[in-house]
Amino acid sequence: MNEIVEVLDLIYEAAFVPEQWDKVLDVMAHGADAHGAALFNASSTAPRAIHSASLDDLSVKMLDEGWLNRNIRAARMMTLEHDGFVNEAEVFTQEEYDTLPIYTEVMKPLGYGFGTATLISPPSSERIVVAVEKKRAMGPFTAASISYLDQLRPHLARAAMMSSRLEFERINAAMEALQISGLPSATLRNEGRVMAANRLLEHMAPQITMGAYGRIRFHHTQANALLYRTLEQHRNLGSHASKSFPLPMHENLPPAIVHIIPVEGRARDIFSDATAFLIVTPIDRQRVPAAETIQGLFDLTPTEAKVARQLAAGSDVISVATHLSVSTETIRSHVKAILAKSGMSRQTDFIAAIASIRTIER
Repeated sequence: MNEIVEVLDLIYEAAFVPEQWDKVLDVMAHGADAHGAALFNASSTAPRAIHSASLDDLSVKMLDEGWLNRNIRAARMMTLEHDGFVNEAEVFTQEEYDTLPIYTEVMKPLGYGFGTATLISPPSSERIVVAVEKKRAMGPFTAASISYLDQLRPHLARAAMMSSRLEFERINAAMEALQISGLPSATLRNEGRVMAANRLLEHMAPQITMGAYGRIRFHHTQANALLYRTLEQHRNLGSHASKSFPLPMHENLPPAIVHIIPVEGRARDIFSDATAFLIVTPIDRQRVPAAETIQGLFDLTPTEAKVARQLAAGSDVISVATHLSVSTETIRSHVKAILAKSGMSRQTDFIAAIASIRTIER
């Protein structure tokens, strides 16, 4: 009984301190005489999971090689109406175990043979799966092990609900803070759908609008392509690199710089499908930003930022080359690198944008 109490304390602690979920999974697996446990978001279009260190070999297959999105084990269990842990041995036949790719190419080569899982649906669109794995040599799950896990399930569900709610509030707080800072912003799911947006972004229509299925859309075609290319890169490669690109003036709306900043944090992301913050910096054409600002916005080198600032201030390539004591060909090479990093095709577009990025008075 004391073991159960200790596990429950850990579970509710993890609801408020997500980094504790790793420990919860380890303790759960030990209590069920299993090799390890994992928790993943089945609603997410990008792989998001937490797992016991003992499941590192399985994680490489499921996450890095994409098997999580082809996991027929989890898919079938999620169709079962059972408020408890489902013993995989009672769902799949020996013939399926011998023929299905998830077993023949992933589980069996690594020595895994028995699993149990449960689906938890917080009062949101998320579907959280808790899976517990055993090596085949350890034998199947016993009724006692399933009973132990079922005792924990209501508490796992409550903790997941609290984590989901806290994550939602964290996203809303971020949107409100950016609103106060005067920055139109939204939180995006992996496929570009908007989870939350502040009023400033809503007022940028038709320059920025919500398209089909709640996806963010720019009126400017090139900006739209850059957004979805960045999201696709994050989805396929797990890249955490931020991206900035220009948004030209449209009708009576001023030009702006769009920043895509990935949501970081492995444990926190399980309870939200948030992928990135989209932050729009409106342009003020009366100021030329510092080189450090330009460097940070477009991930330029210090020299490239200096070149960009001088061009924006009105200098031509020859004048910049003279000022920096280099050849004009060197400056032209810097300009090519600047355009490649900014996603623009014309020097005039880049200069027009950076020459009017507003600076913050301190």
